[in-house]
Amino acid sequence: MRERLLVVDDEDGVRRAYQSHFTGAGFDVLSAASLQEAAERLAANTFDAVIADVSLTPGAGSEGLAIAAFLRHQRQNPPVVVLTAYGSPDRAEAAARLGVDVFLHKPVSLVWLESLLRARIDDHRRGTEAEAMAVAG
Repeated sequence: MRERLLVVDDEDGVRRAYQSHFTGAGFDVLSAASLQEAAERLAANTFDAVIADVSLTPGAGSEGLAIAAFLRHQRQNPPVVVLTAYGSPDRAEAAARLGVDVFLHKPVSLVWLESLLRARIDDHRRGTEAEAMAVAG
């Protein structure tokens, strides 16, 4: 089964690079350039993981954190990786409070990020299966 990944970044080149790498690695990848597009993709699909840039607008926006907050309130709770070129302790703390699984500073190795995502997806699946067994047991 191919893992489904949502990539959210306002930079076209970044989205294309992630899409190319992760598609080649066997993921089913959808992308979004804005918070609105991300919301549409999330409403219409279920994802195994989400990669989001913190800022999707010029300036110091934090839309990627809004995506993480939205996902934490959903029944499906995929691993969320948030990336930023402009990190700060405040943003890292906000990400942690919202349940972001991993908060990274750009640039990152896509091979390393792929390995990290696969491990997080596997951990999430094992946790979901254990919860289902506990409820059924």
